[in-house]
Amino acid sequence: MNLYDLHPKPETLTGYDKRFQVPELAYEEARKRAKGKARRSPDLEHTLAKYPEWACDYAEYIMHDRFPEGEAAIATDPFYAYRYARSVLGRRWPEAESVIAKDPESACYYAIDVIKGKWPEAEPVIARRSHYAYEYARSVIKDVWPKAERIIAKDPYFKNRYETHFGVKI
Repeated sequence: MNLYDLHPKPETLTGYDKRFQVPELAYEEARKRAKGKARRSPDLEHTLAKYPEWACDYAEYIMHDRFPEGEAAIATDPFYAYRYARSVLGRRWPEAESVIAKDPESACYYAIDVIKGKWPEAEPVIARRSHYAYEYARSVIKDVWPKAERIIAKDPYFKNRYETHFGVKI
């Protein structure tokens, strides 16, 4: 919530002149401007470009396009790098793959949604978590994944889903 919007004379409040240095306030202002059809807010981009979440949201929901100034920050966070590649770039993002590959969830869904196929470099990480190992086997490999069965077998829910889906016992 932007308290400056609630005050009758916000310009008299402390910090008013620096409010757009706060990423949440800068993003909220960019959203307001976008309702008037402005797709860019260059005066706010310096702030938004520093934070993976805000840079990705700005590119995806406001610009509906790449945000090169924010890509360095986005590429530091596995989830936002995956989301940026999927929703903004619509293709692989090689510069961020080493970061995405460090997180089982992001790596799994990057393989499913962006690569649309196997991602051998990330498989050891994906195989560390039963949920994502199962999803990867079901959606990408489309067959049993012996390398991940030991981890999948530790989670009764995903063990049952795996066995049922593939008709095997692990």
